[in-house]
Amino acid sequence: MSRIETIRDITNRLTALLEREIALIEAKTPAKLAELEDERNRLSLLYTREMQTMASNADAFRALPKEMLSQLRDETKTFHALLDRHQRLVARMRRVTEGIVKTIADEAQRQKSPRTGYAPGGRAPSSGAVPLAINAKV
Repeated sequence: MSRIETIRDITNRLTALLEREIALIEAKTPAKLAELEDERNRLSLLYTREMQTMASNADAFRALPKEMLSQLRDETKTFHALLDRHQRLVARMRRVTEGIVKTIADEAQRQKSPRTGYAPGGRAPSSGAVPLAINAKV
C-alpha cells in the first residue's frame, strides 16, 4: 500500500469512528465512547505520524497524480467537518454535565448552610430549639 493510500485509509477509518461516536452522543449513550478510546488513540497517533511524514516529504506528495491528491483533500475535508461537529457535541455535553454537577453541589451546600436572617414579621426563624436560661443560685 502506498503512503497516500495509507493516509486515505487512516482518514476514512477516523471518519467512520467519528460517525460512530457522534451516533453514540446523539443516542444519549456517551458512556459507550470509552469502548472506542483505544481505537481512537491508535488511529489518531497513526494519522499524526503520517501527516508529519507527508509534511516532511511535501515534494514527493506534490508529484502524486492529481486525482489521488484530490480524493485525499475531499476525504480530509469530510473528516475535519465531522471532527468539528464532534467537538461541538462534546463541548455541549460537557457544559450540560458541568451544569448538573454545579446545581447538585449548590443544592447540597444550601441544605448544609444554616438559614440566616429573619422570618416574615421580623421574627427570628424557628429552629425548633427552645432557649433555656440556667441560674446557678439555689
